[in-house]
Amino acid sequence: MKEDKNQFDKSEKTPGWLKTIQLNSWEAELLISALVLYALFQIPDYLDKTALQYFDRGSRMHSLFGLLEKAIKLLSFGYILHILVRGIWVASVGLSYVFPKGVDQDALKFKGNFKKELSTSGSLVKMVLRLEELSSIIYGISFIFFGTLVGFGTLIFSFIFFFEFILPYMNQNPYFAVPAFFFILFYFLLCIIVFIDFLTNGLFRRKEWSADWFYYVAFFFRIVTLSFLYRRSLLVLISNTKGWKSYLIPFIVIGVTGGFVRLNNTISDNKRYNYYQTGASGDYNSANYENTRNENDYLATTIQSDIINGNALKVFLKDLGSFGGIYQFEGKKIDKTKWDLLPSDSISQYFSKRLIVSIDDQVIENIKWFKTQHPKNYEFGFTTFIDLSDFEGGPHFFKIGVDTTGMNSTSKSIVEKENYSLQTISNIYFIYDKP
Repeated sequence: MKEDKNQFDKSEKTPGWLKTIQLNSWEAELLISALVLYALFQIPDYLDKTALQYFDRGSRMHSLFGLLEKAIKLLSFGYILHILVRGIWVASVGLSYVFPKGVDQDALKFKGNFKKELSTSGSLVKMVLRLEELSSIIYGISFIFFGTLVGFGTLIFSFIFFFEFILPYMNQNPYFAVPAFFFILFYFLLCIIVFIDFLTNGLFRRKEWSADWFYYVAFFFRIVTLSFLYRRSLLVLISNTKGWKSYLIPFIVIGVTGGFVRLNNTISDNKRYNYYQTGASGDYNSANYENTRNENDYLATTIQSDIINGNALKVFLKDLGSFGGIYQFEGKKIDKTKWDLLPSDSISQYFSKRLIVSIDDQVIENIKWFKTQHPKNYEFGFTTFIDLSDFEGGPHFFKIGVDTTGMNSTSKSIVEKENYSLQTISNIYFIYDKP
């Protein structure tokens, strides 16, 4: 069958149908962005709940899930930015159709720099073309950022595999320890080489002495880091950026992904800081009550409601991670991920030495704690029930915190770290509607 000459652009050898799709790709971009964005908003919470069901908070695997959540949020941000730019683009296209001449400078009669600004800013058509390019670039770069962060996560998983599975086996088998150690060291050195190649836009891929053997290293790490999903897009971006600016691209990618993770962590830290500040001042905080809290509220301590109708106060206390560092049980520090090794009686005895639980400054003694998970977000923690029948009806303050009496300086610094004090974990106001 004879090929239609009009189907290809002679200079670029690009099929005509592909050029048509490229010109109309914004329609698919908007549709896909909207659908994917809706799905991406649902995924982080699902991942967090799934991770907490199978892994302890603070464990390596839970942190890996947290990194994946951040990658999805970064991709969501890119899609939101793409939709915003496309929205401006659609508005500009409409204006360029109604007013093809653009700004009527004679009608405005601007003078000085204002007139010069209008003269140099270009026509509305040029603005539409620039927005078209910008939106398409944002769409592609968003996936590059996402892929980089996910790739970093999968690389970390390989090291988690070493520490979680190979290292215990090394400790049990001395003859296996030496070759395993050198294998891990060799793998770590290869990671450094691949990272240097990434930062230099392919230093080892451009050299005669390294191109052959490095091909197999790069091929392996494409699979480990999943970079085969976005590698081509990154190379297109690098190869079409002129001069020294192309060498800034990998640093920008790392800077944006790292900065986003840092920003996300800062937001979480601020939520935690604000919670403890509220607790220290005794302010009303809806996050303390199961019937009023939102899923995104910071979780430390909760009771069932701000108005207690029965005689029992049901308390949930999240494992704050620092507990294992500031407490000792039977002469040993407790790893924050090893609470499941202790029976409830031991935990109750353990907490009685360091936790101060009180209602209106009346200390509650002989509290029985039970290991549990929060019913809504699966946070690991502890539950207890406090009898209110001896208290009068009306307003009360339930307070829980850490007793620093007798602590060494290191443990006290853990309690006082990050500008908040665990001496007051929660200070919860409630009304006791005595039966």
